[in-house]
Amino acid sequence: MCIEEICMRDVCHLIVVGLIIGGLLGASSSARAAEFTDLLDAADDKDDYDEDTYDPFDFHFEPSFEFNTSKGTIAREAPCVPRQRSEVGDKDPASTNPRVQFSPGRCNEATIVDNKEMIYRHQRGELDFDLRFGLYKDLELRFNVPFVLFSKYGLKYANEADDPSNHVSAQNSYVDPTNDAIEENADNVFRPNNTNPSRDQKLNRLPRFQQHRYFNLQGSFNDYQRSGFADPSVGLHWAPYNDQRDDTKATMALGMDYQMPLAPVRQSDNDDVGEGMHKFSWSFRTSKRFDWIDPYFGLEYQLPLLSGNSPIQDLKETQGENSNPNRGQTVTNPPHRADVTMGTEFVPYENKETGEKYVIDLRFNFGYTSEGRNYTPLYEHMTNSRCNGKTTNEILPQFNEAGDLQNSDDLGCSWIAQRPANVRPAPRYTLSGLESDNSYRTNGIMTVEGYATFGGELGFYLQPSEYFEIKAIFGLEHRQSHLLTNARTGKDAESGEATSDQKVDLTGPDADLERNPAYNPTYDSPGSRFRLSGFNTWKIQLVTALQF
Repeated sequence: MCIEEICMRDVCHLIVVGLIIGGLLGASSSARAAEFTDLLDAADDKDDYDEDTYDPFDFHFEPSFEFNTSKGTIAREAPCVPRQRSEVGDKDPASTNPRVQFSPGRCNEATIVDNKEMIYRHQRGELDFDLRFGLYKDLELRFNVPFVLFSKYGLKYANEADDPSNHVSAQNSYVDPTNDAIEENADNVFRPNNTNPSRDQKLNRLPRFQQHRYFNLQGSFNDYQRSGFADPSVGLHWAPYNDQRDDTKATMALGMDYQMPLAPVRQSDNDDVGEGMHKFSWSFRTSKRFDWIDPYFGLEYQLPLLSGNSPIQDLKETQGENSNPNRGQTVTNPPHRADVTMGTEFVPYENKETGEKYVIDLRFNFGYTSEGRNYTPLYEHMTNSRCNGKTTNEILPQFNEAGDLQNSDDLGCSWIAQRPANVRPAPRYTLSGLESDNSYRTNGIMTVEGYATFGGELGFYLQPSEYFEIKAIFGLEHRQSHLLTNARTGKDAESGEATSDQKVDLTGPDADLERNPAYNPTYDSPGSRFRLSGFNTWKIQLVTALQF
């Protein structure tokens, strides 16, 4: 890890060195098509071997630096009823749920509302080393080796509103509440009639408890940082049509890239950045030059496949000695992604003899990421939570003879026991019968709702000679509001049930067959889910193209 100031200083040194090297190296033909569709070529005019036109070899080395900063708000759902709390009787389940919003002015009927909880911030600095080889005509082989200088993930209470009365703090948070709030909820749930319930009664009442401490928040951003080599990729791109070779046709480029899961995988017990996925990408790009403008259009689809050491796993395979393997997990794969890109390059000046060229690039991106199991903005804080490793005995309420709760911090961690896959050594689908030394540990992977992205980029490409080019790109992307915790309760088994029915059994003999091991009612059930909104990413990218 490195301190941000040191990281930025090292980055500046690397960029300066790259620019100096770039000025000393190179020789290549100038780009023909739009940068968006341009491919390197080789063995041009091989038939006549004319020295003036024959180009046997093309190679580009393109080191680049990219800095991203993202920020958004994480809200949590809450039940809302159009009544006052005083109108609800003691026997009404809503009376013991502190998260219910009794607000006639906020909802006209019983519904679910979003309460802001946290501000999320992510900052990332990355160096990419691209190698591009022209193989034959318009056929290009490319390699990319990325190195993440720093990737920082931070959360804090949502306390940036202009009105301080609208701030979130420990006093009104449902992510990191006060011990007093936990104790009050425990009194309502575990100690009716002022009696100390037995262990089995505590287990049975645990799902009614609503005041959890998922992780600690602070006044400023509580950051976790990662760095290191990311997964490299290799790609093959081909242009069957090129508007320079045949000006009656538009340039069309087809590509396939493969991202290899070679970097150490991002896990809860390290600071690595590897994704643990085989990623295949297919792209279609086209452009057509008209005098000094060059409009273009592109499509891309990305298919991820999990590697063996990815924390994004099919939890149905980890059933220990169960005779009926679980079939309740509804989503097992990471999300797919598709993108549409359109834009135009403006070429105010170009000298084909010297290779000098200056370009302004304006583009827009539209993408969709499907539902899938994935890392989320909650990942670092969930996996570093003090709740990881708690046992059954620790997370159950403990009262002294005076009836005072003795373990507020541990009871606040009881959320971790309500997801079957968190139990060690094997999933358990009912709370009854759990041993006191059963321990729980979450891997932080959530079922994320699908979402769309919208963005734009403005680029300036300066090519003072055919040997050297500098690119500066500025971008903004907005991510549509979506749920970060969206697992379903399970899936009805078509066969093998002890009691055949048309519903998902969360208890009883069919629970271990139908209940979703990835489902945790404390954050996956409607009325308790976490939602990311207002999420924007600003990007600055500097590229040095060394062409020979």
